[in-house]
Amino acid sequence: MPQRKLLWHSDREKIFVRLSEPPIYIEVLTDGRESANKIIKITKEIMNTDYRYQLESKRLTGHQPVKLTCPHCGKKKCLVRYVDTRNSFRYVADSVGKCDHQHSCGYHYKPSEYYRDNQWATEPAVNPDSHCQPRPLPPFQPLPPQFVERSHSPHSVFWQWLTGDVAQRLDISLQRLLQIYNDYRIGATRKGNVIFWQIGKDGLVHAGHIMQYGIDGHRRGFQGWTHIPLMRAGLLPPDWQLYQCLYGEHLLTKYPEAHVCIVESEKTALVMAAYQPQHLWLATAGSSGLSPERVGCLAGRRVTLFPDSGCYEKWCRQMASTSGIDYNVSSSLEGYPPNTDLCDLLLK
Repeated sequence: MPQRKLLWHSDREKIFVRLSEPPIYIEVLTDGRESANKIIKITKEIMNTDYRYQLESKRLTGHQPVKLTCPHCGKKKCLVRYVDTRNSFRYVADSVGKCDHQHSCGYHYKPSEYYRDNQWATEPAVNPDSHCQPRPLPPFQPLPPQFVERSHSPHSVFWQWLTGDVAQRLDISLQRLLQIYNDYRIGATRKGNVIFWQIGKDGLVHAGHIMQYGIDGHRRGFQGWTHIPLMRAGLLPPDWQLYQCLYGEHLLTKYPEAHVCIVESEKTALVMAAYQPQHLWLATAGSSGLSPERVGCLAGRRVTLFPDSGCYEKWCRQMASTSGIDYNVSSSLEGYPPNTDLCDLLLK
């Protein structure tokens, strides 16, 4: 349950706002008749704070966010800026935003902090004629399954590393690796990058995560999604929306009795699937990938989560908003350097 903050109270009435991500939820406990007016007033006050500003997204503006170089880590095209939903989605400033690399960088400069630090910068008045509402999301449209079949290939640098260095160091048989190759539908691009296909429990293809790895198993600079070139080529509708699912989710049906283990990286899930085949290993493909919608497929299953070091509390908070899942969040990696995962320890 999100934390609540008491905004107003009297002998008859209490009004709370839940401190969560937008949208804002107002909870009223009252036997009076003036609640509606108070809610409107309080909501307006809230909208004049950070909730008035939101990170730029396709759902909000109708187009892909224009990402800038992060002023903290210096990486290009990773800073998502805040826009003013009350002034035609104007940017607050080029430095006001959130870096994609929350583990290694963690830069997050909010509008309220910007106006506090820069007294000369006057917060623009609300334009009543330009109150921009988020655009409704289009329905889920699965990717054609033939893309998965066409890309199903061992010709990626990642697969060479898995069948070479990893197999030798962990004494994993080729037969076991071939089973993983077929189970997880591992794909490859023409340039030798690996494709991690996200396929739902119902067999529908949600997304393809493209990653570039070196022969040493370390990730290189490039990563992307299969739907981006497909949309550019006109093979997907222009309003196609990404709806992710857990990596390996489709195997929940194939292995209904297996104990489910969840990690962040697809690479780690595959290495652990080879090393500990008695469990079913899934991946979130990001530290924020445990939304109630995404983990709903785990209802009725026994689940153990292994967050990277530094993410234990974050994963506990995310899982606290779920229900119907018998889960345990492991803190075994918390004593290690930031971003350490099970694969790092196993191949150390």
